[in-house]
Amino acid sequence: MVLIIGGAYQGKLDYVKETFNINNENIYFCNYENINIDFNKKVIANLDKFILAMIKNKKEPIIYIQNNIDKFKDKIITCEDISCGIVPIEYEMRLLRDTIGHCLSILSKNSDKVVRLFCGIPMELK
Repeated sequence: MVLIIGGAYQGKLDYVKETFNINNENIYFCNYENINIDFNKKVIANLDKFILAMIKNKKEPIIYIQNNIDKFKDKIITCEDISCGIVPIEYEMRLLRDTIGHCLSILSKNSDKVVRLFCGIPMELK
């Protein structure tokens, strides 16, 4: 598993496409509405959107990731890291922030490689 994290618009998907020679046909784009992941794709992009969809649907994204960790093993995952900055006032956004942090911790422990992108510059953390 390769985990790519970073803030919004930092070039995570461009990095994945260039580094791993991936095209859009091999990418599953998570969205704010779907609580299922297509594990047939090589890349799972925007995991943060999936996590928010799970929260809005009263599902447990941490448990989902723990229960499906084997399905993530051969994937490249991108996720926006929203752990820095101001803590949101709204409960749902605070929950999202905390849950993304927990999910990224689980995924990073199980990843072969973790890369943080900042201003388009990759920093290998693991």
